[in-house]
Amino acid sequence: MKRYFYLGLGSLAMCVFGLMYNWTVFAGAVSAELNVSAASVANVFSVCQICFCAGGVLSGFIYYRVRFRASMIAASLMILAGLFLTSRAENVMMIYVCYSVMFSLGAGFAYKALLTSVMTWFNDKPGLASGILVMGAGLTAFVFNVPTSLIIESTGWRTAMTLLAGIAFGLSLLTAIIVRPRGVVKQTGTLETEEKGQVSTGQMMKSARFYVYFIWSVLVLAGCSSLTGTAVSCGVSFGISATMAATLSMIISLFNSLSRVFYGIIYDKIGRRTAMGIATTLFLTAVAILYGAFTLGSTTLLAVSFIFVGLSFGAVPTISSAYILTTFGKKYYPSNFSVQGTYTLFSPFLGTMLFSALFTATQSYPASYSYLIVYALLAAVLLTALNRLLKPGRENNLSKPQSEENEVLRILSKRRSGA
Repeated sequence: MKRYFYLGLGSLAMCVFGLMYNWTVFAGAVSAELNVSAASVANVFSVCQICFCAGGVLSGFIYYRVRFRASMIAASLMILAGLFLTSRAENVMMIYVCYSVMFSLGAGFAYKALLTSVMTWFNDKPGLASGILVMGAGLTAFVFNVPTSLIIESTGWRTAMTLLAGIAFGLSLLTAIIVRPRGVVKQTGTLETEEKGQVSTGQMMKSARFYVYFIWSVLVLAGCSSLTGTAVSCGVSFGISATMAATLSMIISLFNSLSRVFYGIIYDKIGRRTAMGIATTLFLTAVAILYGAFTLGSTTLLAVSFIFVGLSFGAVPTISSAYILTTFGKKYYPSNFSVQGTYTLFSPFLGTMLFSALFTATQSYPASYSYLIVYALLAAVLLTALNRLLKPGRENNLSKPQSEENEVLRILSKRRSGA
């Protein structure tokens, strides 16, 4: 069927939209050739995350105002220009402008526009569609890292970047030409009143069920992404080689990607409560096993904890897109989902940067990861609060944000008092 063809092509395109996760392969070669510090080159990725998110937000708010094909072609040209000009960069500032800003804005815009458009074909299976699409982005490192590394070793990083520019542009342009959104109602302005089940962005942002889920997603993503970013150094602290530690770290990426489809199926077949419940339980388990590994000095337990981290990591992007669609409706989905997507901005600050600050102060991995315990416990509390907000009889009561807020405060107070 046409929609499954769109889904498959979209998943392939998502691999190139996630090429910023391929930057780690280029970092060493770029740093050496341009004679700049490793920190300067590493920060390219941090700026990429911010611009990717900004591109997604922009995409959501102009989705109904600009035709999908036109916006995707524009994004494709930005991707091409960004990667190609990066391959010609003579200083690190040019890399920031071309790769971190130009490419990442285009990729973030295309990512959100494509995800939104393909999802319009899967009102009956939003979780599955979301899982398959975001799995494509999650597999970027597996698809491109090794070939890119080999090309860099044989012909240099500039050649590798040029080839990626061609591949990314080709896939993105092909998607722009072929994929079509299913018939949607054009939004001509902001509505003061909502249709049944269709919640505008402004109204969504007054709803506790948005903020409770948003904070849950921030905490789980920050915790999992910080473990992913420090997995190699953590492994080395156990006395294994850097190569073995890098191999172990790939476990997180593998299970992160594969679990996205799993969560999509669970969301469609059983529901949000179960999908989020599994993710939260796995996150709690991952943290418990990690500290077991520290206590016993066990590399095996460390590897097992990485598996659980990857399995919980994959939940956030999959559940997010499906949750926003099924909870707040499809009419305002592009802008609603773009606002939800800003959760990725918080993960560097609450994850990797927090770890770095704690490690600098303590020089201890168990102490530096202590925030994970807090995040996991808070995630469990927030899940309970959201389940209360979405229990039968409250599902469509979206016009009473104050009552929702009071319900959340009541649950948190009850938890603190031990009731």
